[in-house]
Amino acid sequence: MARKPITNSKINGNEYYRTRLLIRYDANGKKIMKNFYGSSKTEAENKKKEYLQMIESGINPDLGLISLEKALYSWLWNIERYSGNKTSTFERYESVFRNHIQGSTIGRISVLDINKLSIQKFYNEILDSNKSIESIRKVLSKFFQFALSEGYIVRNPMQGMKLPKKHEDTISEKNTEVTTFTKDELKTILESVGNVKIRYVIMFAALTGARIGEILALEKTDISNDFVRIQKSIRNVRVYIDQNNYHYEIKLTRPKSESSIRDVPIPNILKSELKNLSILTKEEKLKLGPAYFDNNLLFPSSTGTYLDVNNVRTSWKRALISANIPYKKFHTLRHTYATQLIKNGVDLLTVSRLLGHSSIKTTEIYAHTLEETKIEAVQSLNDMFA
Repeated sequence: MARKPITNSKINGNEYYRTRLLIRYDANGKKIMKNFYGSSKTEAENKKKEYLQMIESGINPDLGLISLEKALYSWLWNIERYSGNKTSTFERYESVFRNHIQGSTIGRISVLDINKLSIQKFYNEILDSNKSIESIRKVLSKFFQFALSEGYIVRNPMQGMKLPKKHEDTISEKNTEVTTFTKDELKTILESVGNVKIRYVIMFAALTGARIGEILALEKTDISNDFVRIQKSIRNVRVYIDQNNYHYEIKLTRPKSESSIRDVPIPNILKSELKNLSILTKEEKLKLGPAYFDNNLLFPSSTGTYLDVNNVRTSWKRALISANIPYKKFHTLRHTYATQLIKNGVDLLTVSRLLGHSSIKTTEIYAHTLEETKIEAVQSLNDMFA
């Protein structure tokens, strides 16, 4: 029964009542009790009654009654961390929690009280300033599916939820903004860097359309019969020792989709450049690093390991400064590859496959180039009656 304690009967200066419920016995036979508090005996008893009703209806309220922030943190570190997913996946989930859920309005709501309306309000709050809604949606969906399977909730509030229309429009508008390099700019960049490793990494990106992580993961044996086999990638991953300690490691990963595994033809100019690596002068070889010539990696570091992506990006920035060309991301080389193919008459489907896109819809960001090419082709008819 609820009773008014004789001692320690105040919380923040207010008297309270308590009633208890036997939950279970531990391995040693000790009783595990749950306390229910209220400003009156009736309030305390009603809380216990509500708890029992939840259990009878199939809900496990122990997690459901705590905040999303605390529940998601517990799930993340005690369940998801040991789920067998890639280290990079856990890193992404942890980043979503730390940057978007922790300390947020929705993070303070109990798991049981979260519904579609509260999630929609959360989306609306971050829509204008956040580009990670899709990642947030994935984490919340996975967590609530876990909560449902464990009986903490009876309905998954993420079921049937869609991203806000404005977010979809923003993605569409963003995807039309494709920057590229001109042929003269590329020539200037290569001339400015000389025979150093970044030169060949740049050429490989511009002439195969491969992503930076894909290029740095390549081995010499991935190149044969005028093709390069792209089937892996590297990235810097935050590896956690525990909740408060982590370090970064370079991890070799499989592509995120089967379409990313592809064979890309190598242009003759690139084949010549790669062959030149074997006939460089002693001084030029030293610039590349001794590890290059006794290592199966196509672009190894000076110690024979994978090149660090961040270090390559730093070298890329220096190359642009040296060439006196305004900064553009290294990924711009991939855009340049795609647009040049289209301008040379290659259809979107083929370009999509060469880039390793999972859907041709992704490749449609280059559709404007295709339209420009069509206009130029039609304008050539002006000479028919000249």
